[in-house]
Amino acid sequence: MSNDAAPVLRVLNGRLAGTEKTLPSDRAISIGHQFWQDVVIREPATKGIALELSLDPAGTAQVTVLSGEASLLGSTVSAGNTALLPAYVPFSIGGVAMAWGQPESARWTEAGGLALAVPTPRPADPSLQDQAMAIVGKLGDKAGDMLTGWRLVALGGAGVLLVAATAAGPAMDALGLRADRAQRVERALDEAGLPQLRAANNDATGGVIVTGVVGGDAERAKAEQVLRASYIPGQLDVQTTTDLANASADVARIHGLQAMARPIGHAAIELRTTPLAPDQKTKLVQAVKTDVRQVRQVVLRDDLMPDDNSPVRSVADATKKVSTVVSGDPAYIQTADGARYFAGAMMPSGHRLVRIQGHDVLLEKNGRETRLTF
Repeated sequence: MSNDAAPVLRVLNGRLAGTEKTLPSDRAISIGHQFWQDVVIREPATKGIALELSLDPAGTAQVTVLSGEASLLGSTVSAGNTALLPAYVPFSIGGVAMAWGQPESARWTEAGGLALAVPTPRPADPSLQDQAMAIVGKLGDKAGDMLTGWRLVALGGAGVLLVAATAAGPAMDALGLRADRAQRVERALDEAGLPQLRAANNDATGGVIVTGVVGGDAERAKAEQVLRASYIPGQLDVQTTTDLANASADVARIHGLQAMARPIGHAAIELRTTPLAPDQKTKLVQAVKTDVRQVRQVVLRDDLMPDDNSPVRSVADATKKVSTVVSGDPAYIQTADGARYFAGAMMPSGHRLVRIQGHDVLLEKNGRETRLTF
């Protein structure tokens, strides 16, 4: 490999010793214990530690401790501090030493010697995932033509089956085959019990936008915490099921109806309105799904009795829309949107249309009759 090859971050000790991650020139990489990070160091002593390593065009690197602490040249770098990081000089988290440099440089021997002074981390009780990752690492040590650094060229069938069967996700993390920003945030949300939320890359900001529906303010706060802990710039555009119900009731009110709504599921609401004609029901459900896009199911009940304090002085008051009376046999009331009310129909005001006779419309509600003249 030529001297112009991209620099790498190399693990110098521990079970992942010798593994590498190519350092991008256009962004920083995240290092720590969590699976969403670019370089994952799953050791008991690395829990709660997160670093950010960046390399500028001039070839100068710096490491920023986001949480926890790191060791560099015998000094401790605590959370919130940044230190310049010379090439081939080890830094460590939880006893795991790493350094950066050109992949084919002879100075890695020097870096390895310095790493010997770093205490070896206490080994964790091996899980199936840990065993799978350890075997993959050993295969890389013994078969350089099969596994070069963090780039998997070819791997024996037994190793592939082991990783796939026991630890596919974490093993891929350990190998550095990383997802993009949105996928990393979605994985963190899944682990936090919020699999219904989705993240999309926001190229304008270099961050992500998280969307979806949560059960309440507590889950929304949890999503905010997950996004903040990911150290990825993000925007949270999340609604609660109560938000959806309130918005659905507002749509009905815009259509001139008295309405109330409540959530009955993740993307389902029960909407109660004053009485509607059959075609009005269809139009209202479609309007709710169009205006409140996260709603997938609307259970409509038009059994809500209107306030008795709303006097009916005209046919339009009864239909809640611009209306006209059409004479004929039978006569009926027609609204501007095409709805028709014949004798016996329930009006949006809660009145029953008793009959249309001459220039009179007779309505009934709660045993009281109202006569309107048109």
